[in-house]
Amino acid sequence: MKPPLLPGTKAAAKHIGATAKPPISLFFAIFNLMVTHESQVWARSKQPLLVDPAKVEVPPYYVDNAITRQTIARFLSNVMEMDKQAGNIIQQLKDDGLYDNTIVFFYSDHGDGMPFVKRELYDRGLKVPLIIKAPFLPKDATDAQLISFVDLAPSVLSLAGVPVPKSIQGQAFIGGQKAKQPRKYIFAARDRMDSEYDRVRAVSDGRYKYLRNYMPELPYYQSIAYRLDNPIMPDLLRLKAEGKLNAAQMLWFRPSKPLEELFDTQSDPFEFNNLAADAAYAAKLVELRRVHENWIKQYGDLSALPEKEMVARWWNGQAHAPITEKPIVKLARGWAQISCPTASASIAYRKSVKDNWMVYDHPVQVPKNDSLYVCAQRIGYGKSEVLKLSF
Repeated sequence: MKPPLLPGTKAAAKHIGATAKPPISLFFAIFNLMVTHESQVWARSKQPLLVDPAKVEVPPYYVDNAITRQTIARFLSNVMEMDKQAGNIIQQLKDDGLYDNTIVFFYSDHGDGMPFVKRELYDRGLKVPLIIKAPFLPKDATDAQLISFVDLAPSVLSLAGVPVPKSIQGQAFIGGQKAKQPRKYIFAARDRMDSEYDRVRAVSDGRYKYLRNYMPELPYYQSIAYRLDNPIMPDLLRLKAEGKLNAAQMLWFRPSKPLEELFDTQSDPFEFNNLAADAAYAAKLVELRRVHENWIKQYGDLSALPEKEMVARWWNGQAHAPITEKPIVKLARGWAQISCPTASASIAYRKSVKDNWMVYDHPVQVPKNDSLYVCAQRIGYGKSEVLKLSF
């Protein structure tokens, strides 16, 4: 796979027709490598495997059979393909002489995409790989501090020298605004999953994990149609119906949940043994319960509301989605400045109907006798009318 061109690189400059060497490159780019997405387990099922199914490790919550091994091998082969794609991007940086001075973050958005992993608040669903390469970091060093996804935004601002807003969640773990104290806890949530829904909250101190099940009447396993395409799923359901799953494999299919769960992820890495009722862990249960409740008080939890009520509040009581207000365009010395009265709306523009829409993030230069098309939309709202402006 040939990677997209990194903005600010020599290759990108050549691509857009630049004739002179670009100035010092400052760029921010995110690449989502989709080959390891959950769907690619079945979408790439006929691709050659790069991993021997006989050599994969089968976790105890799966049945160790040919279907499981083949599926895990397919997923791991996809990971190897993703490594090659990431390597291509790294090579482009090196070819352009930018690698040594570029900060690289590598991470996934959740644990692997397999059943009883993705959409779960166990460590296998929450822990992600995180690798950071920077000129000022030692090679091959590791750091055991707790990091949450909400820490990424303030950390990038910290590295860029941009003041981190006080209103932002999370704390910088790197850069000039690195937090004085590392995190003591990370927080996680499980809510709607395609057509299905739940409300579970989690707190972890790095070893002990606390779960609060706000809908204990719901089962652990929920039948998500999308997930049924994974070959492991119909096989698991068939074996369950035939009574061939052992106790560990049946844990996912419990019909209800306790109000609270507590796990020692060090001695019980698969989080099979709930310690919430164990008197020996009462102090830890109380500690993490209070941390969770304080987090709710500090940030709120909109999922406590029925979804219809949330939408009604979002739409200011209207029965239908409000329409995003039309953008306001001000022209000054050949530059168009665009704003939108609707809070949190995104603005898009293009020069002609043949052009792709571009996200507005800075004033746009508009020569005389040129035109500009502008529209705006807030997520969940209707799109504004498209303005056509001639200059």
